Amino acid sequence: MHIQIITLILLCLAKDVFSTNENVLCKLGDSIVLKSDSDTNSPSSILWRLGQNKVADFDKDFGTTVSYYGEFNSRTTLDTTTGELKITGLRKTDEGVYSVEFNSKRLEKTYTLSVLKPVPKPAIIVSCNDNKISCTLTCDGDTAGAEPVTYWWKVGEGNWENIGKLLTVTKSDSKLNQNGYKYTCKLKNGVSEKDSDPVGPLFDSKQSTNVGSVIGWILFTLLLIAVIISVGFCVWRNKTGPPNNTLKDFRRSVLFYFGGNKEQENQGRVESDRNKEQENQGREEQEMVNGAKGKDEDVPKDKLLPNEDGDVTNNVENPVLG
Repeated sequence: MHIQIITLILLCLAKDVFSTNENVLCKLGDSIVLKSDSDTNSPSSILWRLGQNKVADFDKDFGTTVSYYGEFNSRTTLDTTTGELKITGLRKTDEGVYSVEFNSKRLEKTYTLSVLKPVPKPAIIVSCNDNKISCTLTCDGDTAGAEPVTYWWKVGEGNWENIGKLLTVTKSDSKLNQNGYKYTCKLKNGVSEKDSDPVGPLFDSKQSTNVGSVIGWILFTLLLIAVIISVGFCVWRNKTGPPNNTLKDFRRSVLFYFGGNKEQENQGRVESDRNKEQENQGREEQEMVNGAKGKDEDVPKDKLLPNEDGDVTNNVENPVLG
């Protein structure tokens, strides 16, 4: 009894070892021909199955007619001589493991069929940061029914690389040398592949050149202004002479000249007005003193009388009554 069990186990293992399975990828809507691995020609009966379900059945004992089942009817053909099965208009529901029986005996050859949609033409979506120093590229496409898919990228005229769905590039990335380059992505599965339209260049080299030119002109202008100020200061210093020819005095003069120091200018005006007012006041006082002296000289000496303080004054206008 034990020997029989061991024998059955070995037979099952041998069957698994010598059985062959072939994985087949087909595009949705295409056709496929499944062949048997038997050397038997014109078997008396042929039966193809998808899993446990019948696909096509032929038996000479019941005539020459082939029976087709379910969705395989009208799009399946069985060659009764070789046992080849041709299926057209492949659908997703046709996926699975196919097996065949010749003369009621299952053959070792099986097929595992996968039906994939062709990949769509992808589009590249570009998303850059505000200053456009770094950009993320997305290879976008509806891959439902087409999976598994792989994503490939090409920079310029370089080689295709299996990088992934996203590609991140930066302006300073010298590895890709991307300035002025265009980018292309590819969607690929076991039955098809399609390329996107190229995008780019992402980083305008002319823009970089223009920015550099602007910075260069700004630096040149600042240098020119510094030279003009230095020459002007030397000329002014030699012309003015010490002690009022320091850099601080030069700055004050420049600000005053260009109207930059309004407060100092107003203060100078106030001091000038004050000086003029004092000068006018002194002139008036001097005129009053001179006028008083003139009156005293015109009065006769006998009319001059001493006042209470002992000073001699003109008393003509106020005679002393006896």
